Amino acid sequence: MRIDLYANWSNVRQGTVTELPDDMAREDVVTRAHAEMDARPGRAHTAAVRTDQDAPLLFVYRDGRVCEPQL
Repeated sequence: MRIDLYANWSNVRQGTVTELPDDMAREDVVTRAHAEMDARPGRAHTAAVRTDQDAPLLFVYRDGRVCEPQL
């Protein structure tokens, strides 16, 4: 599993956190995504949590929202 960080609503990726365990609890994933966004102040606005095969699992936003993708 990985977390891709985006600057805003665009598709401009600002960073990637890789090698997260696939069995990581949802709460821990959300906490980690917020920590990674906070480590990049003024840059990361959205974190897309994805499987290693690029399938989106969650979208975490700096304002606290957590959404599951609508497939």
